[in-house]
Amino acid sequence: MIAVNPKNTSQDCSNCGAKVPKKLHERWHSCPHCSCNLDRDHNAAINIKKRAVGHSVLKAKSLLSNSRIVLEAYTYCEAEV
Repeated sequence: MIAVNPKNTSQDCSNCGAKVPKKLHERWHSCPHCSCNLDRDHNAAINIKKRAVGHSVLKAKSLLSNSRIVLEAYTYCEAEV
């Protein structure tokens, strides 16, 4: 697992990086700059994944080696990167 700063992950556009302010009850991300439209949580997840890219995962991988389910999930995510 790689810790990333979650600040503004749902506010920043995962496509163009522009800040798109929204209130907590607003569940849809709609960027007026690049027309990116997707669920707020999906947008945040993409931003979190982008922040984690490039960080060493060797330590996390060794910690997960004892858990078959988590290791399979890790391998699946690794393949998508």
